[in-house]
Amino acid sequence: MTTAVSGPVSTARSLGRLGAALAVASALVHVLQADASSLGSVAMLGMALACLPCAWHLWRTPTPAVWGMTAALDVAMLAVHAQLLAGGSGHAHHGAPVWPALALVGSQLVVAGTATFRR
Repeated sequence: MTTAVSGPVSTARSLGRLGAALAVASALVHVLQADASSLGSVAMLGMALACLPCAWHLWRTPTPAVWGMTAALDVAMLAVHAQLLAGGSGHAHHGAPVWPALALVGSQLVVAGTATFRR
């Protein structure tokens, strides 16, 4: 037996799934930056792993606590990426542009804010 989900529950689930997709995309970006010859790749893989619990929880149960943790990690990522921009030419990690990563994290924050204020 299936039940139709509508209204605020459907919107919360949709936002959670969008947030989960963005978190997985962020993890993928970090994995793609890994380089077997670089010690910094350990940090890249660690950052990728940090994205996965948020993705899992956002997909399954996007509670306010999950959105809060996601937003906190996103703000931390923005701070790290802002330092990369301040220290260089807008490129980091083997010449990969930082701007797309900033746009991805910014999108995650917009979705988290939307989900928080829709409750």
